[in-house]
Amino acid sequence: MNSHKWGFWSKFTIVLLIVLVIAGVAMTKLTQYVQGLSKQVVLDDDGYRVEIKTFDSSVGQLLDRYEITLGPGDEITPSLEEALQDDTEIKITRAMEVSVAADGHKQVLHVTDGTVRGVLEKANVRLREHDIISYPLNQQVKPFDRIEVTRTMPVSVAADGHEEVLHVVGGTVQDILAEANVSLREQDIINCPLSRQVKPNDSIKVTRIDEEMETETEAIPYKVVTRNNNSMNDGTTKLVQEGQQGELERKTLVTYHDGVEINRELVSEKVTVKPQNRIIEKGTIKRITTGRGDSVRYTKTRKMTATAYTANDTGMDGKGITASGRKVKPFYTIAAPPDIPLGTKVYIPELVEYWAKRGVSISGIFRVEDRGGAIKGNKIDIYMEDKSMTSSWGRRKVTIYILK
Repeated sequence: MNSHKWGFWSKFTIVLLIVLVIAGVAMTKLTQYVQGLSKQVVLDDDGYRVEIKTFDSSVGQLLDRYEITLGPGDEITPSLEEALQDDTEIKITRAMEVSVAADGHKQVLHVTDGTVRGVLEKANVRLREHDIISYPLNQQVKPFDRIEVTRTMPVSVAADGHEEVLHVVGGTVQDILAEANVSLREQDIINCPLSRQVKPNDSIKVTRIDEEMETETEAIPYKVVTRNNNSMNDGTTKLVQEGQQGELERKTLVTYHDGVEINRELVSEKVTVKPQNRIIEKGTIKRITTGRGDSVRYTKTRKMTATAYTANDTGMDGKGITASGRKVKPFYTIAAPPDIPLGTKVYIPELVEYWAKRGVSISGIFRVEDRGGAIKGNKIDIYMEDKSMTSSWGRRKVTIYILK
């Protein structure tokens, strides 16, 4: 009995050992098979690295298993369809959200890397020479960067003899002048309102207005005043007062535009020194020297036609009584027109010459004592003693000096 039991258990034990050995071998083979199906991969998710043992056949299956999703612009290598191999390294580069604002439009881009310049090129934003960018073009972008491109416009500013072209974002004329360091004065002229918003290619012109008060003096010439002196002989003069120039002060407001004179306005004129007249007196006493050397005064001269008559001529009574009631006298009595009063003495130089040629010296002074029907206007009649004398004399032109 006991030997029989021992034999059974011995056989059972041996069978069990055999089964265990076979199972062990099978498990080893299975393990080796399973291990042959799994892969050892490395996953780098934007710098976070992890080693994974997986039975997944592709990159996409691995990401799905671990619920790893890709966002817009994310990059992965190898591709999602790529088959996994042992030691495969999966690299996910996460994209950054970057915004670009230009020309009134905003774009949101997802990029994994790059500079500001590269992002602008990707956004199809063309840069101009004087554009203002919110970041340096060579700077690497960072998540949520807002890249702004501000366009400028050319505006010219002319002032003080210089012209400068500014590239500005905008603003008023006053803002642009401040940016150009152009200061304004109250009297200056600007070609457009200070409050106006500038536009591309505007030209701002500042005209400097300067005013200057000029004071100049001008000589006032003196006048020469001539006055008669009845106590002096005709032809003589006397300086009574020397003349002196006066002085006129004139103030003129001169206006300049950018240094160029454009207007003169007389503000005031004032005589600061009055001129002094030069006064000259001239003699009015007219004198003539008679045939006998005497100097006599006369008031005026008169051109006359002279004839001669005797006491026996028609109209005379033979006694030689004149219109004045006086008796005629040779070399003395004449008849004159009514405008020369009776009693007026005259000097006749032609008669002095006439009688001197005949050897007779006379003074040449005659007295108006007679009238005559034919003696009118510029006619006189000279009394002579006989007819031969009157005939010799005939009719002659003479100048009479009316004595005073």
